[in-house]
Amino acid sequence: MLSSPSRPWQLLVLSAHTDSALKTATVNLADYLRQHRDFNLADVAHTLQCEQQAFKHRRMVVCRDIEDALVALEDPKRVLNNIQETKERPIAFMFPGLGTHYVNMAWELYQVEPLFQKQIDYCCEFLKPLLGQDLRDIIYPHRASQLDQQEDLQNSQGLDLRKMLGRSQTPVDTKLVSATSLLNQTHLAQPAIFIIEYAIAKLLISWGIRPSAMIGYSIGEYVAATLAEVLSLEEGLTLIAARAQMIQKLPGGAMLAVPLSQTEISPLLNDKLSLSAVNGPSMGVIAGQTDAIEVLEQQLTKKGLACRRLETSHAFHSQMMENATSDLRELVKTFNLQAPKIPYISNVTGTWITTAEATNPDYWVKHLCQPVLFAPGIQELWKQQYPILLEVGPGQTLGSFALQCIENNPVVSQIILPSVRYSYDRKPDLAFLLKTLGRLWLAGLQIDWAGFYAHEHRHPIPLPAYLF
Repeated sequence: MLSSPSRPWQLLVLSAHTDSALKTATVNLADYLRQHRDFNLADVAHTLQCEQQAFKHRRMVVCRDIEDALVALEDPKRVLNNIQETKERPIAFMFPGLGTHYVNMAWELYQVEPLFQKQIDYCCEFLKPLLGQDLRDIIYPHRASQLDQQEDLQNSQGLDLRKMLGRSQTPVDTKLVSATSLLNQTHLAQPAIFIIEYAIAKLLISWGIRPSAMIGYSIGEYVAATLAEVLSLEEGLTLIAARAQMIQKLPGGAMLAVPLSQTEISPLLNDKLSLSAVNGPSMGVIAGQTDAIEVLEQQLTKKGLACRRLETSHAFHSQMMENATSDLRELVKTFNLQAPKIPYISNVTGTWITTAEATNPDYWVKHLCQPVLFAPGIQELWKQQYPILLEVGPGQTLGSFALQCIENNPVVSQIILPSVRYSYDRKPDLAFLLKTLGRLWLAGLQIDWAGFYAHEHRHPIPLPAYLF
């Protein structure tokens, strides 16, 4: 049987008993590919993944075709290596909240990963009557016209510094501007981030990347709860849409990130200002009425403290959310809440969620109004499991928070990985995710290659024995 069409990017893996043997295998593979430039690289990748035994010394590279593979195998910036420890590390999923979302997040995955697309499509169809619109038109505004133009996404690699600095000279895309404006509205942003994170998690799980624990940040905890089956997917979608609409109707507010500990923040709080989040040992967020936040910002800046206003419409996780609590409680009472099947950390308590909490409507009310205790939560997660931390969603905000929370830990081999690029990073989405998959393999995780190729038929290549 002939090979089927493949992903536009491939993950090549090599392993050996010793470092010298790994270097020899790399040279031999390059020589072999040089002699067989007509080979399908996807078939080569599949053969390497499935037919070689995984030894201690490991190497991986992400590339597009045979010619790119020959270049990549000799580029130390593209080849990643690791000496695998004997013990397999558990993995924890981290689900971010709002802030790093953007139009076209994970767009290439939507085009080339059928399972990811299926999850997005199902969620968006379910949400249509609840939101009064199709979220796909906002997350992927050019979806209809671009689904047949997939190669455009793979034309550039690396960071687009001009875009980061706001100096891009490309014509204004009115559709993109309109979608961005809509996506920044709370009632659409929250369900959008939920479905992207849920779909990526389901894709990773289908590849054998199964979390032993999870932690979410604000909206991210709803994704964790849904994956843990506290909520069914339909309940999770209903709740996140209704909650976002309830917040949208509340008076606007502001949020300020401050370089202060929870103890240092406490004296600054009053009936207009609440502690909204604890992100690190000296990283907090204060939320409240806009005028009060402005006054506080001026006071702290005069003291030489580098504060940062967050781009937000409301004072999330503050007392300004209290007018939505009764409606939220009544809605949650209609759900059939279940005990979590995967352990996860609570934002409210900063430790492991209990069945009593997860199944109590009052818990979800507290979650709306009380601060996100991410720092104590990640410390608790790390202390118990020392897991690989995988950020499942756009950007690397939680990874940077986590690094500051556990940097003094004696276990120095922590691995904190992203799954979806920041908006200004121009790397192709699939190449970005495959690099993370390769790094997980380097760290000793067993990838379910059958699941990875569930939508492709690959033809084994008769690679010579000396490569293995």
